[in-house]
Amino acid sequence: MAPAPFAFPKAQLIELYVKQGLSTDAVAKVLGCNHVTVLNYLKKYEIPRRSRLGNRKAVSIDKETLINLYHNKKFTQKQIAQKFGHSRFGIQRRMKTYGIKSRDFSESHTKYPKHNFSGDLAEKAYTIGFRLGDLNVYKTHELIQVRCSTTKMAQVNLIKNLFKQYGNVHIWKAKRGTFEIVVLLNKTFNFLLPKEDKIEDCIMDDDNYFLSFLAGYADAEGSYYMRKPYYKNARSGWGIFEIDTYDENIIRGMWSRLKRSDIEASFSRSRSGGSVDKRGIKTNKDVWRLTVSKKQSLWNFIKMIEPYHRHKDKLRALKMVKNNLLLRNQLPYCRPIHL
Repeated sequence: MAPAPFAFPKAQLIELYVKQGLSTDAVAKVLGCNHVTVLNYLKKYEIPRRSRLGNRKAVSIDKETLINLYHNKKFTQKQIAQKFGHSRFGIQRRMKTYGIKSRDFSESHTKYPKHNFSGDLAEKAYTIGFRLGDLNVYKTHELIQVRCSTTKMAQVNLIKNLFKQYGNVHIWKAKRGTFEIVVLLNKTFNFLLPKEDKIEDCIMDDDNYFLSFLAGYADAEGSYYMRKPYYKNARSGWGIFEIDTYDENIIRGMWSRLKRSDIEASFSRSRSGGSVDKRGIKTNKDVWRLTVSKKQSLWNFIKMIEPYHRHKDKLRALKMVKNNLLLRNQLPYCRPIHL
C-alpha cells in the first residue's frame, strides 16, 4: 500500500508545536504541507491546541517603548513581536489598549520611511518640469513610484539628490548597461502624477517658478552645444541652447514666456510624425523645437537660467557656450553684446 502523502510522527509534531512553540503555519512550512494538514494531525494525535492567546507570556511592553519602536524607529508590528517573543496580534491588541494609531499603508508596508514634500513652490516647479521631461510616475497602492532609466551618471546623481530626503532612491545597473532608478514617495507627491502637455498658469505667471520649471525640463530634454563655423578660417563656432520634444504646448508656452523677457527664441517643428532619420529611426509624432542662438538673447538667457540648473553635464555645457560668447564678443568682426 502506498504511504499517505503526509505521515508525520507524533514526536515530530510535539517537538515543533509544543516544545518549540511554533505556530501551525510555521510547522506547515517546516513539514512542507499546509496548516490544515497540521491541524488534522494535531487532532489525530490528540495533541492539545493552544488557545488563541496560546501559551505565550502576556505582552509586557510599556507605551513609550511601543511608540518609539513603531512610530520613531518604524519597526513593523511583526518585528516588534519577534523582538519581544510575542505574536503580532498581541502587539496589535496592546497598541489598541494604549490608543496608539497605526501607520497608514504607505508607512507600514514599505521598508524605508517616507517624508512629506517640503512645500517649496520653486522646488515643486523644477520637479514637475523634470518629471514631464524624463520621469515615469505611477501610483501604486498609496505610494507614488518614480522611475527612470539612463546611461548618464550625472542624471543618476541629479535624481538621487532630488528625492533622497523624501525616500530611499534605489539604483542598480541593468544587463543592457543602463542605470535603473526607482523611488517610492508618499502621497504628498501626487502633484507628479499628471503627464500633460502644458505649463500650469501658476508657473507661467511667476518668474521664479517659470525659470525653475524651464531648468527642470531642460535638465531632462535640453542641450547646450557648439555649431561649427560657416567660414573655413573662422576662429570660432557659435553656441546654441535647444530643446527637441513631442510636447508642442510646453515648447510653445516656453517660447511665448521667453518673449515676455525679451529673449529672442525660435519655435518650430523639427521633424514630422512618420519621418525616418538617417539611423532608420521612425518618429511617431511631430517633434517640436525651441532654439536660442542669437548672441544677446543667448547671453541673457544663460544669465537667467544658470542658477536654476541642477544637471552637472548641462551646467558644464552651458559654461562652454558662455565662454564661446565671451570669446566672440572680443572678435573684431563680431557685433558686441551687452554683458
